[in-house]
Amino acid sequence: MTDAILTARHLTKQFTTRGDGAFIAGTSTFTAVDDVSFEVPRGRTLGIVGESGSGKSTTARIVAKLIDATSGTLEFDGVDVTQARGRALAAFRSNVQVVFQDPFSSLNPRHTVEKIITAPLDYQGISPAGGKRALVRELLERVGLNPDHAQRYPAQFSGGQAQRIGIARALAVSPKLVICDEAVSALDVSVQAKVINLLNSLQAELGLSYVFIAHDLAVVRQIADTVAVMSRGRIVEQGDRDAIFERPQHDYTKALLAAVPKIDPEWELRRARMLAEEGAGA
Repeated sequence: MTDAILTARHLTKQFTTRGDGAFIAGTSTFTAVDDVSFEVPRGRTLGIVGESGSGKSTTARIVAKLIDATSGTLEFDGVDVTQARGRALAAFRSNVQVVFQDPFSSLNPRHTVEKIITAPLDYQGISPAGGKRALVRELLERVGLNPDHAQRYPAQFSGGQAQRIGIARALAVSPKLVICDEAVSALDVSVQAKVINLLNSLQAELGLSYVFIAHDLAVVRQIADTVAVMSRGRIVEQGDRDAIFERPQHDYTKALLAAVPKIDPEWELRRARMLAEEGAGA
């Protein structure tokens, strides 16, 4: 039996829309997530992949308990958190953090890096040993940023650096699970590789589990251990990463893989080595 940090069973999310009364009367229901089940192995990465509108980001929001599922259950570290409220919800959120797609949209432009990173600590009422300032310096160094830049503002950083700040913020409360919702899609390819290398090294160092949401199969292959493929709100195929990529069973998965540009193998090997060297020094 798999040692799962998170188990989702039959998650469904429906949204109700109301007509304006002039051209559209009454209400209608849209099912964004439809009977979705999966596990996130402890210390490993589940990649959820699909096109825009497939329901993957809504699934991420349910897993992070930013929104409630219409039906289904969510179990975290052996505890049912489906209906968690109050202290139980606060405890869950200290263990589950999110890294969002656009780092600049998710970082308050009026706050210094130090204030951004310590915000989860303030929300949880946590006073780290050694003080918040020391923790901020440690986290900035851990994600490859200059600790002396803690008093700077988000606009003073590049996109890749801003996303590292978002990762540092997620790590501030020592979570067990980090949800990366299209966390590298807004970055250049070379920067994507460095951030993925950072996430991989943090996982090895801290024993983190990830739910990694993406539309880019090439990115998913670099980080995921298991993969769930979503289409129209449903998981159409899931399993071991190599099995999904080398022996896809569902026509939708095959179509996604067929859309990935084919690259000369020798050139790709040289590129992979170059990015690995860059990542080691990032």
